[in-house]
Amino acid sequence: MTTPIDEDPRGPGQEPLEYGALASRFEAIQTDAGRTPDSLVPRSIMRGIAAGLSRAPSLRRTDPLKSHQQRSLWARLADEATARPEHVGFVLLGDGGIRELAERLGVPHQTLATRLDGWRRTRPRMVVTFTGRRVRGAAVLHAVQIPVASDLVLWAATTRAAVDEVDGRPPHPLLVADATERLAMLGATGPAFGTWPDLDDAVEDLGAVIGRKGGEAPRRRLETGRHR
Repeated sequence: MTTPIDEDPRGPGQEPLEYGALASRFEAIQTDAGRTPDSLVPRSIMRGIAAGLSRAPSLRRTDPLKSHQQRSLWARLADEATARPEHVGFVLLGDGGIRELAERLGVPHQTLATRLDGWRRTRPRMVVTFTGRRVRGAAVLHAVQIPVASDLVLWAATTRAAVDEVDGRPPHPLLVADATERLAMLGATGPAFGTWPDLDDAVEDLGAVIGRKGGEAPRRRLETGRHR
């Protein structure tokens, strides 16, 4: 069984052009900030994105993850897509294609193909899939993107590249991680914030929105002690 695949114009190195464009944007933010990828968007933030993605489907009217097995597979795919900030929400595959990804995720490739097909049909789409060359008449899966993860990696990079208007420091990684987890649950991004108190308030506001949508806001990683 093969997964229906989105059109895949490719650039050098066989990566999708979409990946190249987003990776270039991340690199430009990183270069301007004078930081390494892991310093700009550390692992705590990437874990926040993955955690929010894993919890997000429960906020949808139609839950595309109706079983524990599906939820577990989605969480593992989210972990793969957030393994490195410079991968900007993509899982890049070699010649092994979907079988390679299925092995990494610990499921039969037919099961993965079925799940990817369902997740790419949601609105908004949970995943976008891309192919490389055809082998024996079948298109080889070349990359999988979680669009919300792509948006949030770039959002986090932009937010972390800014320095606070008051103390001249970038926002604390755990504060940005709290924001990205909530934004991932809501499938959204927001503006970059000029001061950490503004971002702190945004985290509380996002938690309230999640509650109104029937979800439960996660526990905060960084307790700032501020009260409005």
